[in-house]
Formats: sequence, C-alpha cells, structure tokens
Amino acid sequence: MGKAGRFACILTPMICTLISLLATVVVLLGGTNKNSGPISGLYFFSIDTRHISTPSGFDIVIPGTTVTGDHLSTGFNLSSKDLGLADFYTSSLWNYCSGTITGEEWKITECGKPSATYFFDIVHILNSSTVDGAPEIQFPDSVLKVNKAVAWASKVMIASYIIGLIATTATFVVGWFGLISRWGSCVTTIIADISFFFILTASIISTALYYSMREAYNKALGEFTVTASTNMRMYNATWLAAAFALAASVFWMFSTCCCSGRRARVMGTDHSSKKAVKTGAGYERISTPYMGGSVAGHSVPMTDVKKQAVGFEPYRHA
Repeated sequence: MGKAGRFACILTPMICTLISLLATVVVLLGGTNKNSGPISGLYFFSIDTRHISTPSGFDIVIPGTTVTGDHLSTGFNLSSKDLGLADFYTSSLWNYCSGTITGEEWKITECGKPSATYFFDIVHILNSSTVDGAPEIQFPDSVLKVNKAVAWASKVMIASYIIGLIATTATFVVGWFGLISRWGSCVTTIIADISFFFILTASIISTALYYSMREAYNKALGEFTVTASTNMRMYNATWLAAAFALAASVFWMFSTCCCSGRRARVMGTDHSSKKAVKTGAGYERISTPYMGGSVAGHSVPMTDVKKQAVGFEPYRHA
C-alpha cells in the first residue's frame, strides 16, 4: 500500500480522535463562564427552587424568614427570594451556577470558582445562599448520605475526565507517526485504548451519579416542590466523546495489521522495484562451441562438430 492508501487508513482514526477530543473539551468547559450562553448552559444537573411549599402540619421553622407557626400548621407557599435563594442551581464538572427564571428563560447570574475538588454539596450551597444571620438549614440524613457518595464519585469523575483529555490529546499527536510505520500505529493504539477507558469511565460515573441524585432529591425534597432534573446536552457531549474514542481505538488497531506502513514506501525512498543492474561480480555462463554458444561472434551448432576418423597408414617398404 502506497502513500495515498496509508494516509486514508490513518485519516479515519484521526478524525474520530479529533471529534472525541473536541467533545471532551466541551464537557470540561461547561459552566465555567456565566457570560457565555452556550457554555453556561452546559451542566449535568439542576434543581428548581422557585416555588418552595410545605405540607400541612410541617413543624420546622424556615430560618431567615418571618413565617410563624400558624403559617406552618396550615401549609404555605414561598418563593426562592423569600428565603434568599436563587431560582435554580446547576452543577457542571468544576463548579455550580445559580440564576433566575423569567418565563421560560433561565439566566445564569452567578457561578462558583472552578475547583478540581468540587462536588455538588446541596447542604453547603443552600446554607450559604440564605439571608445573613439565618441559622443553618437542617437536612434529613438521607440527603447527608447522598452528599458523601457524591463527594467521592465526583473526585473519580473529574480525574477520569482529565486523564481522558490528556490521553486523547496524546493520541492525536502521536497518531501522525502512524503514517510512517505500523509501530507508530501500535503505540497510538495503546494510548487510544487508555483514552477510551477513562472517557468511558467518566461518562458512566457522571450519568449514574447525577441520575441517581435526581431521583434521590426528587424523593427527599419533592414534598417541598423542589424539583431536580438532568441536562441532555451535557450527556450527549460526554457520550459522543466516548463513542468516537471507541471508534478511534478500533480503527487504530485496524491500522496496525491491515495497512502497510513501511517507511521506505511512505517516504518515497523505496528502490526495491527498480531492475537490478549486472555488476559482473556474479556467475555468468561462458559460451563454448560444445554448449551451442558462439565463438568470435559465429554460432557453432553442436551437430556440426564431428569427430575426426582415425587414420591408417600402411607400412612403406623400401
């Protein structure tokens, strides 16, 4: 296979690697810039706190408000502003954001500082958002247990995304050496496998984590009319990265065994196809009249060579 064939063989996994890289970058950029609509609109999970309500007979005072026991005994409806909360909170990979909802428009007004140790700590977020001087909100044990699991899973998820991004970048860089030889493709395949493993791990953790959080919070906080939801755009991005990482890994492996990558041919320095020139150093048959060859330019057939008859000469007598 020549230059064009080898290039076509490498082009497919390179394109898959590039798409996986771009999709991973999109996931990592989500929620990092509140002034950018497309970026701030990328998040894994959100909770809507616009209309907080309590059932009749609810016997816990909401801190930082003027709500009396009479209100609590009959049930009441509050807005998030009454408690000093934002209308909604979103969770991305590095931080959370909050904002207001007007009609159907969600507007990000504040984003936390990105951190490699971030996890969606609902207890800390809501307590830090309440009005000044209010005591901390006491959450049920079920919510606290979920928080501990979320903290551990988030650290593994962030580490997996970072390693996946580094491995995917290395795959794209090292992959160009696969154009020269199969050894280059072999090394690239190993790196591509690592990339796929960590991106797949991160995608599985993020999906399982935030879908579980959605169900847990809707169950624990549903009676307060606090609803949790997930954002499909973020999951589309992370699973797109995983899918193309898998495709890149498969095609890189294919390029190690099914496409010729001999350096001499690809680089245009292969002269093996040229006709060999005699140098005189090898063996060459010598023409002789007895083998049907020629002598001094004249062909001498073997049939013309006759044996000389033995002569007889009688004795002479003087």
